[in-house]
Amino acid sequence: MPLSIDKLDKRDLRRLELFCQIVEQEGISNATVSTGLSQPVLSNQLSELEKSLGVKLCQRGRSGFLLTEAGETVFNYANELQQLMSEYAVKLKGVQHTLTGLVRIGILDNTITLPNNPLPKAIEKFYQLSDKVEIHIEVGDYTQLYEKLVNRQLDMMIVVETEHQSHNFTQVIPLFEEKSYLYAREDVANKLKKLNWSLEKQRINIGGYSAELMHQLLDVKQYQSIKLIDGWNVESGVLLTMAGTHLSFLPEHLINNNLLSPTLTAVNPKKWHFSSQFCLVTKNSKKSASAVHCAFMDCLLSSIPKLPQDARFSETCLVCGQGDDLKI
Repeated sequence: MPLSIDKLDKRDLRRLELFCQIVEQEGISNATVSTGLSQPVLSNQLSELEKSLGVKLCQRGRSGFLLTEAGETVFNYANELQQLMSEYAVKLKGVQHTLTGLVRIGILDNTITLPNNPLPKAIEKFYQLSDKVEIHIEVGDYTQLYEKLVNRQLDMMIVVETEHQSHNFTQVIPLFEEKSYLYAREDVANKLKKLNWSLEKQRINIGGYSAELMHQLLDVKQYQSIKLIDGWNVESGVLLTMAGTHLSFLPEHLINNNLLSPTLTAVNPKKWHFSSQFCLVTKNSKKSASAVHCAFMDCLLSSIPKLPQDARFSETCLVCGQGDDLKI
């Protein structure tokens, strides 16, 4: 069956890469480890690739994973394509001196301890391309970064992007996930455990892009005197939680990678947690982007870790209610 696609875009290339991983791991379930993606996300990306190509690539279900004839052909083509891209990357090194310009990037605060943040590696690769490129990094909250991107004071931003927000932008490319838990000071957490995790009379920081999801997770309507604090700033949440007066949803990486780990404890961790999808967001399409901007985006996407053990990356920014984690 001939393929219906006329041109591959960046999303198709990423989906082909995931498809190869699925085939090599002999199924979607096995590929969750090698790709760092959840099973529903891999299934979704495989379906999107099939829609884009106009063919059925495999049979999947209880009977197991089996490539179709078209799937075998696409798999072989995809491997050839990956080899060509590797060779092309080598050739690009020969024109390093032609790449010049400035890239202005915005990123949400409190992401420095994320173990799977590809930005540092991408910056290193980018500066290896040419000695005539520069990067400016702006750290702030979503509102600040959004305004600067709209006003063309930033070229791109790395933020948590929800479905309704993503409609405002030309490109929204998933990069990595951040997992957050409800934290309390250790003595407070122990008291809550004895109360069978009842949140009655507790002060809880709830707000930001995840406010609705937080309400859903905690089922706040069941309590008569719970005190919800409207606002969710990570640093203020840490301070209030360390004081033992509040509970706060906080990024797991922030707690585990500094001295806060012995002080703060996740409350009912099997239930009260969620994952946030970080995406690369741009106002301009790749066709209208400059060579230096395209080069940095390529460096960033090629720096996404291949074998994460504790995190799972999503290839979609849409709300996903599937799997073990609630996602936003």
